Amino acid sequence: MARSLKLTAVSLLLASVAFAAAPPPATVVKEVTGEAAIVDDNRDKAFADAKAAALREAVEQVAGVLVSSDTLTANSQLIHDRILTHSAGYVRTHEVLERKEEGGVAKVRVRAEVGTAQLDKDLQAVRALIGRLGNSRLLIVLQEQAITPDKVITSSSVLTQVLTEAFRNDGWRIIDPSFAAGKLEVAPGVSFITPNAKVIQELKVADYIVTGTVTFRHEKSSRDGDALSAHLKDLYLVSGTWELAVFATDSGTQIARVADAFDSGPESRGSNYPNISYERTSFEIARHRGKKILGDVRKAVIDHLSQAEQNGTQVVMKVHGLRDYNAVKTFKTVLTRALTGVSEVKQGHFAKEEIQFDLRYQGSTETLAETLGEKAFQKKLAEAFGGKAPPKASVTGVTSNTVELTLAP
Repeated sequence: MARSLKLTAVSLLLASVAFAAAPPPATVVKEVTGEAAIVDDNRDKAFADAKAAALREAVEQVAGVLVSSDTLTANSQLIHDRILTHSAGYVRTHEVLERKEEGGVAKVRVRAEVGTAQLDKDLQAVRALIGRLGNSRLLIVLQEQAITPDKVITSSSVLTQVLTEAFRNDGWRIIDPSFAAGKLEVAPGVSFITPNAKVIQELKVADYIVTGTVTFRHEKSSRDGDALSAHLKDLYLVSGTWELAVFATDSGTQIARVADAFDSGPESRGSNYPNISYERTSFEIARHRGKKILGDVRKAVIDHLSQAEQNGTQVVMKVHGLRDYNAVKTFKTVLTRALTGVSEVKQGHFAKEEIQFDLRYQGSTETLAETLGEKAFQKKLAEAFGGKAPPKASVTGVTSNTVELTLAP
């Protein structure tokens, strides 16, 4: 079966440096074996799946050589989603060397010739995503509550703690939720209400926000006191729901929604260990289900980053010093025509020499700020304003999704 491909940004960087000095061969030949279980006596499908598994293994081995042999598991799902699911596209030719069946399992051995050019290019793109993902700042703001068998409602922080630890171990920069105090609020005991997009955008301390509601219901045991020790596993049962959403602060838009219902069964807890307290049961449920939440959030962010790579990210540009509406129109023209990577420039309300532009930019706000401060942009700005006392642009503020510009004579 295919091994888990494990990658790190560091190992990818080292590998790229190495291959800069010694480019990989155009093709690499691998002999590998794939396996698949025979289900409902469907041998044709099993052998087809086994061959596909073998081709994935061949691509995976070549990819492992291209990037690093010393790896971690954190990015295996990203590689699988972006590359290994399309592994057939990297295989130039292949030959089936052996087909056999053992103990209800179909096995296929192939010799595959894997092209390295496109594979290496795609791996570099994944490396860029990993680099951007590793710098992402995450804010977790959940409204959690626990309801006792007597219907007493208390506050909880079980899922928040589990997710904070899981995302931190995954390489995220976790932001203290106190930064959202008074701005982002979720009402307890109700369905998730989507915050206003502008509220999300104003939380500049984070790149992404996970927010929503969580309810743990403590259920009364059906066992009597005489059977406590014998039936401990049936005590301290917990059920409940959570409804979470993931937002990108650059645009204030929701990029994912995660809703789930759970109980105290092994499917929810991931084990058959006895329940020793309501808190422990809740923790086991949160830890087990939290893995899926982490994966869902990570995928949503990766998709958001991928789209940003292709279409650009939304940036809010606040401009001070445009004296009249003609100056506003002229400056908008400069943004649209003079800046590489800028598109979809929309202007907002103009008053007291201040205006906000919403634009899409292929790059970071830091790069945009540097471009605005360069002589080339200043020259184009002067030309657009006719060269008569042209305004000089000074960048006076930068966040992950905003740039503030002040124009002065």
